[in-house]
Amino acid sequence: MRLGFIGVGTITEAVVIGLQDAKGPAAIHLSPRSEATSRRLASAYPSVFREESNAAVVEKSDMVVLAMRPGQIGEALFGVRFRPSQIVVSFAAAVTCAEVAAVVAPAASVCRMTPLPTVAQARGPILLYPPIGPVVDLFGGLGDLILPSSEAELRDLACASGFMSSFFELQSALAGWLVEHEVDRAKASLYVRSMLAALGDLALDVPAEETDALAPGHETKGGLNERVRRTLTQQGWFAAAGHALASLQTLKGADLTEGAKV
Repeated sequence: MRLGFIGVGTITEAVVIGLQDAKGPAAIHLSPRSEATSRRLASAYPSVFREESNAAVVEKSDMVVLAMRPGQIGEALFGVRFRPSQIVVSFAAAVTCAEVAAVVAPAASVCRMTPLPTVAQARGPILLYPPIGPVVDLFGGLGDLILPSSEAELRDLACASGFMSSFFELQSALAGWLVEHEVDRAKASLYVRSMLAALGDLALDVPAEETDALAPGHETKGGLNERVRRTLTQQGWFAAAGHALASLQTLKGADLTEGAKV
Protein backbone atom coordinates (compact mmCIF):
# COMPACT_ATOMS: atom_id res chain seq x y z
CA MET A 1 0.00 0.00 0.00
CA ARG A 2 1.61 3.24 -1.18
CA LEU A 3 0.44 6.21 0.89
CA GLY A 4 0.24 9.84 -0.17
CA PHE A 5 -0.45 13.07 1.72
CA ILE A 6 -1.71 16.28 0.17
CA GLY A 7 -1.05 18.93 2.77
CA VAL A 8 1.98 18.52 5.03
CA GLY A 9 1.33 20.36 8.26
CA THR A 10 1.44 19.50 11.94
CA ILE A 11 -0.99 16.59 11.76
CA THR A 12 0.58 15.05 8.66
CA GLU A 13 4.02 15.27 10.23
CA ALA A 14 2.75 13.54 13.39
CA VAL A 15 1.06 10.78 11.37
CA VAL A 16 4.14 10.17 9.22
CA ILE A 17 6.35 9.93 12.31
CA GLY A 18 3.88 7.55 13.96
CA LEU A 19 3.70 5.37 10.86
CA GLN A 20 7.47 5.26 10.49
CA ASP A 21 7.91 4.21 14.12
CA ALA A 22 5.23 1.56 13.61
CA LYS A 23 6.89 0.34 10.39
CA GLY A 24 4.02 1.51 8.22
CA PRO A 25 3.79 1.63 4.42
CA ALA A 26 6.86 0.95 2.30
CA ALA A 27 6.53 4.33 0.60
CA ILE A 28 5.00 7.64 1.64
CA HIS A 29 4.63 10.42 -0.93
CA LEU A 30 4.27 14.02 0.27
CA SER A 31 2.98 17.08 -1.50
CA PRO A 32 5.43 20.00 -1.70
CA ARG A 33 3.57 22.16 0.83
CA SER A 34 4.53 22.91 3.48
CA GLU A 35 8.00 23.02 1.95
CA ALA A 36 9.95 23.02 5.19
CA THR A 37 8.01 20.13 6.74
CA SER A 38 7.95 17.98 3.61
CA ARG A 39 11.69 18.44 3.09
CA ARG A 40 12.39 17.65 6.74
CA LEU A 41 10.41 14.41 6.65
CA ALA A 42 11.89 13.32 3.31
CA SER A 43 15.40 13.84 4.62
CA ALA A 44 14.65 12.03 7.89
CA TYR A 45 13.18 8.83 6.42
CA PRO A 46 14.42 6.94 3.35
CA SER A 47 10.91 5.70 2.51
CA VAL A 48 9.38 9.20 2.50
CA PHE A 49 9.47 11.13 -0.76
CA ARG A 50 8.69 14.78 -1.46
CA GLU A 51 6.90 15.12 -4.79
CA GLU A 52 6.83 18.17 -7.03
CA SER A 53 3.04 18.41 -7.24
CA ASN A 54 -0.21 17.18 -5.74
CA ALA A 55 -0.92 15.35 -8.99
CA ALA A 56 2.31 13.38 -8.60
CA VAL A 57 1.28 12.33 -5.08
CA VAL A 58 -2.03 10.97 -6.34
CA GLU A 59 -0.42 9.26 -9.31
CA LYS A 60 2.05 7.36 -7.10
CA SER A 61 -0.32 6.45 -4.24
CA ASP A 62 -2.90 3.74 -3.55
CA MET A 63 -4.28 5.59 -0.53
CA VAL A 64 -4.42 9.39 -0.55
CA VAL A 65 -4.84 11.49 2.58
CA LEU A 66 -6.32 14.97 2.21
CA ALA A 67 -4.74 16.98 5.01
CA MET A 68 -5.35 20.54 3.91
CA ARG A 69 -7.77 23.09 5.33
CA PRO A 70 -11.40 22.58 4.28
CA GLY A 71 -11.46 25.64 2.06
CA GLN A 72 -8.33 24.55 0.21
CA ILE A 73 -9.61 21.20 -1.10
CA GLY A 74 -10.95 22.47 -4.41
CA GLU A 75 -7.83 24.46 -5.22
CA ALA A 76 -5.42 21.72 -4.11
CA LEU A 77 -7.14 19.07 -6.23
CA PHE A 78 -7.85 21.17 -9.30
CA GLY A 79 -6.85 19.15 -12.35
CA VAL A 80 -5.77 16.15 -10.23
CA ARG A 81 -7.03 12.78 -11.49
CA PHE A 82 -7.95 9.97 -9.12
CA ARG A 83 -8.42 6.29 -9.97
CA PRO A 84 -11.46 4.13 -9.08
CA SER A 85 -9.24 1.78 -7.08
CA GLN A 86 -7.86 4.47 -4.80
CA ILE A 87 -8.85 5.01 -1.17
CA VAL A 88 -9.21 8.63 -0.08
CA VAL A 89 -8.93 9.58 3.59
CA SER A 90 -9.98 13.10 4.55
CA PHE A 91 -8.64 14.94 7.60
CA ALA A 92 -10.64 18.04 6.64
CA ALA A 93 -12.94 19.10 9.47
CA ALA A 94 -16.66 19.67 8.78
CA VAL A 95 -16.44 18.35 5.20
CA THR A 96 -18.72 15.33 4.64
CA CYS A 97 -17.77 12.12 2.89
CA ALA A 98 -20.23 12.99 0.12
CA GLU A 99 -18.58 16.36 -0.42
CA VAL A 100 -15.14 14.76 -0.58
CA ALA A 101 -16.37 11.99 -2.91
CA ALA A 102 -17.68 14.56 -5.36
CA VAL A 103 -14.23 16.13 -5.63
CA VAL A 104 -12.17 12.92 -5.85
CA ALA A 105 -14.40 10.97 -8.25
CA PRO A 106 -13.97 8.34 -9.65
CA ALA A 107 -12.23 7.17 -6.45
CA ALA A 108 -14.87 4.91 -4.94
CA SER A 109 -13.70 4.55 -1.32
CA VAL A 110 -13.83 7.68 0.83
CA CYS A 111 -13.65 8.04 4.61
CA ARG A 112 -13.03 10.71 7.22
CA MET A 113 -10.44 10.57 9.96
CA THR A 114 -9.57 12.94 12.82
CA PRO A 115 -6.14 12.10 14.26
CA LEU A 116 -4.50 14.32 16.88
CA PRO A 117 -0.83 15.37 17.05
CA THR A 118 -0.28 12.66 19.67
CA VAL A 119 -0.35 9.99 16.94
CA ALA A 120 3.38 10.67 16.65
CA GLN A 121 3.69 8.81 19.95
CA ALA A 122 0.93 6.31 19.04
CA ARG A 123 -1.32 7.89 21.69
CA GLY A 124 -4.71 9.54 21.75
CA PRO A 125 -8.01 8.98 19.95
CA ILE A 126 -8.42 8.49 16.21
CA LEU A 127 -11.92 8.81 14.75
CA LEU A 128 -12.62 6.92 11.52
CA TYR A 129 -15.85 6.71 9.49
CA PRO A 130 -16.70 4.59 7.63
CA PRO A 131 -14.28 1.84 8.74
CA ILE A 132 -12.58 0.92 5.46
CA GLY A 133 -10.49 -2.20 6.08
CA PRO A 134 -7.07 -1.09 4.76
CA VAL A 135 -7.39 2.22 6.62
CA VAL A 136 -8.22 0.43 9.87
CA ASP A 137 -5.23 -1.86 9.37
CA LEU A 138 -2.84 1.00 8.64
CA PHE A 139 -3.86 3.47 11.33
CA GLY A 140 -5.15 1.12 14.03
CA GLY A 141 -1.81 0.99 15.82
CA LEU A 142 -1.37 4.75 16.14
CA GLY A 143 -3.69 5.31 19.09
CA ASP A 144 -7.17 4.47 20.35
CA LEU A 145 -9.12 3.84 17.14
CA ILE A 146 -12.77 4.82 17.62
CA LEU A 147 -15.31 3.88 14.94
CA PRO A 148 -18.43 6.09 15.05
CA SER A 149 -21.69 4.49 13.94
CA SER A 150 -22.56 7.43 11.69
CA GLU A 151 -21.09 10.59 10.25
CA ALA A 152 -23.22 12.59 12.68
CA GLU A 153 -21.64 10.72 15.59
CA LEU A 154 -18.18 11.43 14.15
CA ARG A 155 -19.09 15.12 13.97
CA ASP A 156 -20.14 15.22 17.61
CA LEU A 157 -17.09 13.30 18.80
CA ALA A 158 -14.82 15.55 16.76
CA CYS A 159 -16.32 18.60 18.48
CA ALA A 160 -14.65 17.48 21.70
CA SER A 161 -11.24 17.90 20.05
CA GLY A 162 -12.01 21.62 20.03
CA PHE A 163 -11.09 21.57 23.71
CA MET A 164 -7.39 20.89 23.11
CA SER A 165 -6.12 24.46 23.18
CA SER A 166 -8.46 25.21 26.11
CA PHE A 167 -6.86 22.32 28.00
CA PHE A 168 -3.45 23.90 27.54
CA GLU A 169 -4.86 27.29 28.47
CA LEU A 170 -6.16 25.74 31.70
CA GLN A 171 -2.75 24.20 32.30
CA SER A 172 -1.13 27.59 31.82
CA ALA A 173 -3.67 29.24 34.12
CA LEU A 174 -2.95 26.79 36.95
CA ALA A 175 0.81 27.14 36.58
CA GLY A 176 0.46 30.91 36.17
CA TRP A 177 -1.45 31.19 39.44
CA LEU A 178 1.39 29.40 41.20
CA VAL A 179 3.96 31.72 39.63
CA GLU A 180 1.93 34.74 40.74
CA HIS A 181 2.28 33.37 44.26
CA GLU A 182 6.07 33.25 43.90
CA VAL A 183 6.46 29.57 43.06
CA ASP A 184 9.42 28.95 40.75
CA ARG A 185 8.11 28.82 37.14
CA ALA A 186 9.88 25.54 36.26
CA LYS A 187 8.56 23.85 39.40
CA ALA A 188 5.04 25.19 38.86
CA SER A 189 4.95 24.08 35.24
CA LEU A 190 6.29 20.60 35.96
CA TYR A 191 3.91 20.06 38.87
CA VAL A 192 0.81 21.03 36.89
CA ARG A 193 1.82 19.13 33.73
CA SER A 194 2.75 16.02 35.68
CA MET A 195 -0.51 16.10 37.66
CA LEU A 196 -2.73 16.48 34.61
CA ALA A 197 -0.85 13.83 32.63
CA ALA A 198 -1.08 11.36 35.52
CA LEU A 199 -4.82 11.99 35.89
CA GLY A 200 -5.30 11.39 32.18
CA ASP A 201 -3.46 8.08 32.39
CA LEU A 202 -5.54 7.09 35.42
CA ALA A 203 -8.79 7.88 33.59
CA LEU A 204 -7.83 5.62 30.67
CA ASP A 205 -7.53 2.67 33.03
CA VAL A 206 -11.13 3.07 34.25
CA PRO A 207 -14.05 1.34 32.43
CA ALA A 208 -16.27 3.79 30.54
CA GLU A 209 -19.27 3.08 32.77
CA GLU A 210 -17.28 4.12 35.85
CA THR A 211 -15.81 7.41 34.61
CA ASP A 212 -18.60 9.58 36.07
CA ALA A 213 -17.45 8.44 39.51
CA LEU A 214 -13.92 9.80 39.00
CA ALA A 215 -14.69 13.38 40.07
CA PRO A 216 -16.47 12.59 43.36
CA GLY A 217 -13.99 9.78 43.95
CA HIS A 218 -11.10 12.27 43.93
CA GLU A 219 -12.39 14.63 46.58
CA THR A 220 -13.10 14.52 50.29
CA LYS A 221 -15.90 16.27 52.14
CA GLY A 222 -14.83 19.84 52.71
CA GLY A 223 -11.46 19.19 51.05
CA LEU A 224 -9.54 21.09 48.40
CA ASN A 225 -10.98 19.29 45.39
CA GLU A 226 -14.59 19.51 46.54
CA ARG A 227 -14.24 23.24 47.18
CA VAL A 228 -12.71 23.98 43.79
CA ARG A 229 -15.22 21.84 41.87
CA ARG A 230 -18.17 23.36 43.76
CA THR A 231 -16.94 26.89 43.00
CA LEU A 232 -16.47 26.14 39.30
CA THR A 233 -19.87 24.41 39.11
CA GLN A 234 -21.60 27.39 40.73
CA GLN A 235 -19.93 29.71 38.23
CA GLY A 236 -21.21 27.60 35.31
CA TRP A 237 -17.70 26.62 34.25
CA PHE A 238 -18.56 23.03 33.24
CA ALA A 239 -21.85 23.99 31.57
CA ALA A 240 -19.95 26.61 29.56
CA ALA A 241 -17.68 23.88 28.15
CA GLY A 242 -20.74 22.06 26.79
CA HIS A 243 -22.15 25.25 25.30
CA ALA A 244 -18.83 25.92 23.55
CA LEU A 245 -18.77 22.44 22.02
CA ALA A 246 -22.42 22.70 20.93
CA SER A 247 -21.53 25.84 18.97
CA LEU A 248 -19.34 23.67 16.72
CA GLN A 249 -22.03 21.22 15.64
CA THR A 250 -23.45 23.31 12.81
CA LEU A 251 -20.14 24.44 11.31
CA LYS A 252 -19.43 23.80 7.64
CA GLY A 253 -16.08 23.49 5.95
CA ALA A 254 -16.30 27.08 4.70
CA ASP A 255 -16.59 28.28 8.31
CA LEU A 256 -13.16 26.91 9.08
CA THR A 257 -11.20 28.78 6.45
CA GLU A 258 -8.65 31.38 7.41
CA GLY A 259 -10.34 34.72 7.97
CA ALA A 260 -13.77 33.23 8.62
CA LYS A 261 -15.76 34.81 11.44
CA VAL A 262 -15.23 33.08 14.80
